Amino acid sequence: MNEVPVRRSVPSEESTRHFDPILRPELHELYTARAARLRELAAGHELEAYLLLAADVAQAQAQAQAQAQAQAQATVSPESRSNAVAVDPVEIARQGTWVTHLDTMLDQLIPGASPAITPHLDALRAMSTQARLDAGLALAQHQFHSVSQALAPFLWAAFSLDVALAARTVPLPVASSEESPSCPVCGSAPVASLIYKGTRQGLRYLHCSLCESQWHMVRAKCTNCADAGDLDYLSFDSTEAVVRAESCGHCHSYLKVISQEREPNAESVADDLATLVLDDAASAEGYGRTGLNPFALPDQAL
Repeated sequence: MNEVPVRRSVPSEESTRHFDPILRPELHELYTARAARLRELAAGHELEAYLLLAADVAQAQAQAQAQAQAQAQATVSPESRSNAVAVDPVEIARQGTWVTHLDTMLDQLIPGASPAITPHLDALRAMSTQARLDAGLALAQHQFHSVSQALAPFLWAAFSLDVALAARTVPLPVASSEESPSCPVCGSAPVASLIYKGTRQGLRYLHCSLCESQWHMVRAKCTNCADAGDLDYLSFDSTEAVVRAESCGHCHSYLKVISQEREPNAESVADDLATLVLDDAASAEGYGRTGLNPFALPDQAL
């Protein structure tokens, strides 16, 4: 793709009305909506096959979540929580209950898998419990190079579900006057920031790549360093694009902004994954991504 990114001015600040500083979307609804959006975006896309696979994984997460909820499966105890965040992903990785979700998801994914994907799913099925636990711990510690890139999205999906379930059973952290670049619930990096429609019209929330929580951050400032003096917005096709890369000239980082005001069905993970070409453009201009997508995990630590 040879289009030149379009730039636009910094958006106006959202209303000062009351808002919830942290949101925890209902998981089954979230995964189902993500799967639907991925299928919608896949039509005619150059990454159609992968977007459809991601949709199948998201739907498998929804089914695994429903099964775990029905069984009232505990994922973390108060004693294991970190003092810094509400849930501790490293401790959850060590506990290993997420492996059950992986098996449930494989049950859903294997029957309809394409010949290209079947060997990877078979490899996951054949992994020993210890190998799975080692991989989960590596992902929790962002040692992405230690995990096969072909297997990592599936392992992350199961592990993420366990962390997300835990994040919905613990008290929320006390609200801070300082807005954080990382998730206040589990400490992980965001996927992107989402501009809401409806009752939260115009408010920006960062979406966690691991526990699926969202936390508010005012617009028109860098999500990484909080500088507001040197922001730029890159997009393809139009200044009114649904997805833009918010780049900061101060810290030379970027994170995508996804607008439900412009596309009501937009979803953080799905729309971010479908616009990887925008990441290439931002990188070419010298900006480094501060977030990560569960279906496009990096091959090195953030």
